Amino acid sequence: MKLLFPLLAFVVTPLRAVEISNDDPRVTIANESIGITYDLKSGTYSATNLTTKISVITGARFTVDEVGWGKNESAKRSWTATEIKDAIGNGKRLSITETPSTAYLPIKTLHLTLYDKIPFAVMGFSITNHRAIPARIARVGIIDKASLYAAKPLTQPQLLRGGAGAEPNRVQAKLDITTHNNLLITGKIENQRTSLVVGGLHYHEFLRLIRYDERKKQFSVTIEDPQGKLIAPGETYHATDTIYLDVSTVDPFVSLEAYGMALRQANAARPKPYDFPTLCGWLVSQGFYGEGRPLNDSKELVGQMELAKKSGILRYTPVAIRLEPDFYCNQNAGDTQQGWWDDKTWAKYGHLVAPYDTFGKFCGKISELGGIPFTYIQSNMPSNDFALAHPDWMLNNDITRLHAEHPHHMPFVKMDFTDPAFQAHTLAVWKRLGQQGLRGIKFDYPESAWCKDGGFENRNYTTTSAYCKVFELAREGLGENAFIHERNLGEYGTPMLDVTAGIIDLQRVWGDSSHFEPEMASRIGLRWYKHRSVFGYYPDGKSFKNMDVHARRTMLSQVGLLSGRLELGTSFNRMTAEEQHDVTRLYPILGGTQSFRPVDMLIPDRTDPSVYSYRINADWLQLILCNNQDAPFTVTAPLAGDQADNGSLGLDSTSSYYLYDFWNDRFLGEIAGTGKISQALLPQQALTYSLHRKTDHPQFLSTNRHIMQGFSDLTDVKWNPATFTYSGTAKVIGGEPFVITIAPNGYLPEAPQENSSTTITTTSDGLTRLTLKAPENTEMPWTIRWKK
Repeated sequence: MKLLFPLLAFVVTPLRAVEISNDDPRVTIANESIGITYDLKSGTYSATNLTTKISVITGARFTVDEVGWGKNESAKRSWTATEIKDAIGNGKRLSITETPSTAYLPIKTLHLTLYDKIPFAVMGFSITNHRAIPARIARVGIIDKASLYAAKPLTQPQLLRGGAGAEPNRVQAKLDITTHNNLLITGKIENQRTSLVVGGLHYHEFLRLIRYDERKKQFSVTIEDPQGKLIAPGETYHATDTIYLDVSTVDPFVSLEAYGMALRQANAARPKPYDFPTLCGWLVSQGFYGEGRPLNDSKELVGQMELAKKSGILRYTPVAIRLEPDFYCNQNAGDTQQGWWDDKTWAKYGHLVAPYDTFGKFCGKISELGGIPFTYIQSNMPSNDFALAHPDWMLNNDITRLHAEHPHHMPFVKMDFTDPAFQAHTLAVWKRLGQQGLRGIKFDYPESAWCKDGGFENRNYTTTSAYCKVFELAREGLGENAFIHERNLGEYGTPMLDVTAGIIDLQRVWGDSSHFEPEMASRIGLRWYKHRSVFGYYPDGKSFKNMDVHARRTMLSQVGLLSGRLELGTSFNRMTAEEQHDVTRLYPILGGTQSFRPVDMLIPDRTDPSVYSYRINADWLQLILCNNQDAPFTVTAPLAGDQADNGSLGLDSTSSYYLYDFWNDRFLGEIAGTGKISQALLPQQALTYSLHRKTDHPQFLSTNRHIMQGFSDLTDVKWNPATFTYSGTAKVIGGEPFVITIAPNGYLPEAPQENSSTTITTTSDGLTRLTLKAPENTEMPWTIRWKK
């Protein structure tokens, strides 16, 4: 369940305390970095970067269901100041209340909050219905009909929309856009970079829509919902939906990453990493995508889990097995499993099969074998016989269109997730499945749950909050440790949104597919600031059947590191030892909230980023270099320089660095900090590399165990100058040699004591290799003595 009053906590640079000043008719709230001035006479306001003195937003209006009939300048406006002390920090809130001159408009209040140590504004609203009739509020223009950069024009503009689900989100150069969720605008004013990041902060009952109309030169940020929020006569509605606005952070990467962390904290988002591959019963059973073998039932999938255990993959990672009871409404006169969601119905349509003919038996056996049981439902596509049995649980309590044929997953009769009795039924389903051991759920066709035309039993719900309720019930019933997956592909014009932040764990970015292509990576990579911190993203399941070793390792590099969620369309019958070896290089996957940064995303000739960087510390980066073209291409990246301007890695130009290719187990030499990486890659190939600052003592460069080359599989690595020893601890997998590649940097390794578990060798290019062996998984300490 999402928090209505969210807690925010993050580290920022200290700034001046917030001040509110009045210079009638203008009132200003400001800290050291941002100032917002509201003109009480005209009803407009501006937002200024106080460091650069650039007025970013001017002439903005605050509107409620207004389309511009009049400017309402005769309205009465007043302001109040409030001291704020909450989990964000100390600050002040300036509230502007407008009482309209016309009888029908509501009384509205704009809340502008700044904090002493925060370089962005939080914007919210309240509405009072002073009429004797209910009001339903559908559009709130927090920033409406504003101008951007009116005093000094923005040149070289670049925009990045805040994609969700399967929405494309490449960088565009045209200052004309309509997007949901959030937006980056960056460019130059008098040859100096400036950036704007704006978007939804806390989500509860509304979506966010951001527009810049180049023809009209108008900018708007609105809080909207197709149904709107019902406000009773005499009631004041204090919205918890808020807007984030940063006009002062110049670096677009830093600004977006700060936004992602704020979004995470505002919605108490804690997306769980899918730290295991998932075998999809549906995908592997399809001839086009998978193998065309009927494996999508409980008995066959238990057999797959038995094969997984026998293969040895569990030494590296658990395996999730997803049973997909996907009988569709265009069969059997529309009678399916949906809505019933019980063992009897799942068995009736062939997905629960003896001896695992209940979900309890299926989940129990998968768990016993060391696996993680998952399943699937269709979000709001009720079986016809379920609708007949429970017409009062349907929208509008109406099943009169039950007979009508309809687009695949847009039935005319839908379940009402605001109905208390249906909520109780659905919650009981999830609690039962949770008690039976189910660990994860995929919500297919969530577009069917976006009920823009309403019909809710509880009229206080908006379309947005009713949609979120679908997932909230699953979260409540399955528990906080469950994995919840929202497959929103935006079909039938359904918006792809961030409104489920803090509820779900995973969104899919592509339609049904088992191949891999560059834009799949960039849809994830260009959301790096939200990925792992707010949502997980992945590009559907992947099958190895049409992939050579280069294609396979490209896919695993980008899915494993940019996404972190690998869904398999290759069964454990067909998976080769080489394929399984490559899969195990991904686990454990990256945890935490940091993701690979697409450092060259603003280079004009890059449709999709070709250089991704993960900064482990000032001396060590992990890189993914991608050839996104259909022909061989040399990917380059400067080591030093301005990242936004030239796509650099942001390193020290006075140092030098070692580059090591993981998949090819190849040392690529030393590169000066003033130089650049230059790697020739095959068509649509991506490879991963470590980049270490050269030191004056031995240092490791890579391991053979994990694609992060020591980050996940080595601990406590240190050089002792007093004893000339280099030591650490390796997470060794039983039966697999663990190889650490070390640059000696002028030192010579001493031979280790006779020990069959440890050997030291020297490569042809002068590197030292330490090989560790163990019969079982263990954390093995190691030490090498050196001499000059």
